[in-house]
Amino acid sequence: MTSAASPTALLVHAHPEPTSFAAALRDQAERTLVDAGWSVEVSDLYADGFNPVAGPGDFTSPSDPHRLHVQREQAHAAYSGGLAPDVLREVERLERADLVVFLAPLWWFGLPAILKGWVDRVFVYGRVYGNGLTFETGPLRGKRAMLALTTGGPESSYSEGGMHGDLGVLLHSVHHGMFRFTGMEALEPFVAWGAGWADDATREGYLDAFAARLAELASEGSEAA
Repeated sequence: MTSAASPTALLVHAHPEPTSFAAALRDQAERTLVDAGWSVEVSDLYADGFNPVAGPGDFTSPSDPHRLHVQREQAHAAYSGGLAPDVLREVERLERADLVVFLAPLWWFGLPAILKGWVDRVFVYGRVYGNGLTFETGPLRGKRAMLALTTGGPESSYSEGGMHGDLGVLLHSVHHGMFRFTGMEALEPFVAWGAGWADDATREGYLDAFAARLAELASEGSEAA
C-alpha cells in the first residue's frame, strides 16, 4: 500500500443534494473508515464547486498559449509544476490514497458529468498515466478503487437480459478504462438498488451492508499498510 503509517481513503462524492442517499453512503463510509483507524479525505464535488470542464485554466504556464492540446499540456504541467491549484489538490489526494471510492448515482447508465469531469481533469498525463505506464505498470498500482452507486431501478433491471442490461457491461469503461488503466485494482461495486424508492428499513439495510463491506476492506488494507 502507499501509506507508511495509517492507510488513507479518498471519497469522491458526486450528488447535488446533501440529503441524498448517496450522501448517506458517503457519511457511512467516512465513519466506518475513521473508526477503523484510517485517514479519510473527501472530495465533495458539488459542495466544493468543482469545475468539471477541462480547459486552459487547468494550467498555470502552458507550453503553447495559442492552441490547447490537453494531454500535451498535462504532460508539460506534470513535469514543470504547472497544474492549476484545484487540479493539483485533487491529484495529490488521489496519489495519497490507498483506497478510492466514487460515491454517486447512476445517471443515464454512467457517471454523473461532474464525476467524469473530475477524471478528465485529475487523471493527469505524466502523473496518473502515460509514458508507457498503464495497467500493471500504472502509477496508481497498489491502490484499490470501488464504485458505490445508487440506482433508480431494481437489481433485476441491471442483469443480463434485464431492461437496462448487465451492470458489469455498463461499468466496464470505469473499471477497465479508469481504474485498471491507471494501475488500480477495481473492486466489485456496492450498489443500493432503487434507493430513491426504498423504504427506511431497506435503506438501513444498505447502510449496514456498506459498513460491513468497508470494514472488511479497511481490515485488509490496514494489514497490508
